[in-house]
Amino acid sequence: MKLKTTTALTGILTGATLIAAGLPAMAETWNFTVIAGHPPLTKGVSAISTHFVPEVSKRVAELGHTINWTEAYAGAVAPPTGVLEAVESGVAEFGYVPQLFEGDKLPLDQITYITPFGTADLLKVMEVIDKLYAEIPAMDQAWADNGQKVLAPVGIDTYHFVTKFPIEKVSDLDGHKIGTAGLALNWLKGVDATPVAGALPDFYNSMSTGLYDGIMTFESVVAPYKFYEVAPYITKINFGAQYASALTVNLDTWNSLPEDVQNVIQEVADEYRDIAANSYKEGGEASLDKAVEGGATVSELSDEQRSAYAAKLPNIAREWAAKLDAEGKPGTEVLEAYMRLSKEAGITHARDWTAE
Repeated sequence: MKLKTTTALTGILTGATLIAAGLPAMAETWNFTVIAGHPPLTKGVSAISTHFVPEVSKRVAELGHTINWTEAYAGAVAPPTGVLEAVESGVAEFGYVPQLFEGDKLPLDQITYITPFGTADLLKVMEVIDKLYAEIPAMDQAWADNGQKVLAPVGIDTYHFVTKFPIEKVSDLDGHKIGTAGLALNWLKGVDATPVAGALPDFYNSMSTGLYDGIMTFESVVAPYKFYEVAPYITKINFGAQYASALTVNLDTWNSLPEDVQNVIQEVADEYRDIAANSYKEGGEASLDKAVEGGATVSELSDEQRSAYAAKLPNIAREWAAKLDAEGKPGTEVLEAYMRLSKEAGITHARDWTAE
């Protein structure tokens, strides 16, 4: 009798083991919120909704788990300048952080904004940024200090002038108020224009009310935000494609996830990075074409004027690096590594920002 009981019990356990072999140890359900201060008109935000969220859900479901997403864009939870803090505090688990507004907390990530006049090839720039992160541990650490991990750096297409007045030469900017964001304000130090800090969602109204006479912004947003309606002159100068934002995850959330779920999220984030970069790259030309259809005039400054503009600027890169060095941060190391990696990638800057 005892033998039969043992045999029966063994059979039950074996069956249970076989069933469990095809399932996760424990099916889990997570409720995640992903936020952005920008609306889905911004391609880096739209790609979160169209690719990152559904693909993560799909692949996590294949592991036997469930994710319920709340998507809150266009400042529904936090403005562009508040997303970093919202993810750090756990108000949201994931966020589209425009780090160009976070020069104080994430100074090393401003590297492309203090080395303007590079390439319009966004994919090349993002490859360089990936290599820079791998080479400089302090960059990841800065995000960790703010309670989050970068899943995907997000670049944007090249910057130009969008103004209410025509620009035929650089001196035509003199006396005008030009809006832009983050350290791009430094790009106006070489001309007699007044820089005004702002953000994409505010640019249209700021120009229509006369607060700005124009803006420096990237191609792909000109048509979606209808900037050409209030500023019909688009002057190509090619300040270069920029590393501007990042898709991040709260560190406590990340560390609480099973490894296989982490792997899925990172895999999809890598895809999202490339999708967003291609979307910006392709969207730039289409945006300007649509602006022209809407009445905008597009012109282009010569290479000579572009080089002269770059040379006229103070060495904003060396100034930035020296300031960070004095604070115990690897400013010079990041600057020199970025310029070296850019050169290795075939990127030519109109000025050598490592020169003294």
